[in-house]
Amino acid sequence: MNDLRTRKARGLNAVRRRLGKVQIPVALGMTVVWMLLFKGFEPRPESLGIAVLGFLVSAVIMMVFPMPPISPGFRFWPVQCVRLFFHVLWKMAVASSQVTLQVFRPGPPVRSSVVAVRLRTDSDLMLVCTAITTSVIPGSVIVEVAQPEHTLYVHVLGAESEAEVRNAKQIILTLEERIVRALGTRENIADLEAATPAGEENA
Repeated sequence: MNDLRTRKARGLNAVRRRLGKVQIPVALGMTVVWMLLFKGFEPRPESLGIAVLGFLVSAVIMMVFPMPPISPGFRFWPVQCVRLFFHVLWKMAVASSQVTLQVFRPGPPVRSSVVAVRLRTDSDLMLVCTAITTSVIPGSVIVEVAQPEHTLYVHVLGAESEAEVRNAKQIILTLEERIVRALGTRENIADLEAATPAGEENA
């Protein structure tokens, strides 16, 4: 009987340790990506189920493959989070229309460019968030992430001229700013505000 109780206690302790590996902010971020991939933000009956399933999958992933704690982690700024949400939705809608027009318009094949964008904060977490969010916007794919330099190399569909390349860089830098102001720490926001203006740094 004592051995059975001991085994049960050990099992419960192991489950608690695994549950302690679940980082709620990271799980919520993974859930948002899950919903973007499966169109969970569309108003339909299964949207709530997609959100719950995404959170559970995120929690299981962190329990099975524990990640080191993120320091200093996220800081949620509610108003800025709402602005970020609608900004990403708008960019996805606009980019979807642009990609559709580029694919079906007559004429020569659509050209593209690989754009190097040096981010203005040194946070690995903000780098990852910006890279993931950029990837879910149609027409842009992350080719490489240079971690020490905090530079994203992005394949941008339809960026042929210098003006279009500069516009693509500015879109990514604006996205970084929205993410930092919505999820970054005060130090991240200070780094962003102290950085060289985007036009000068990425000229």
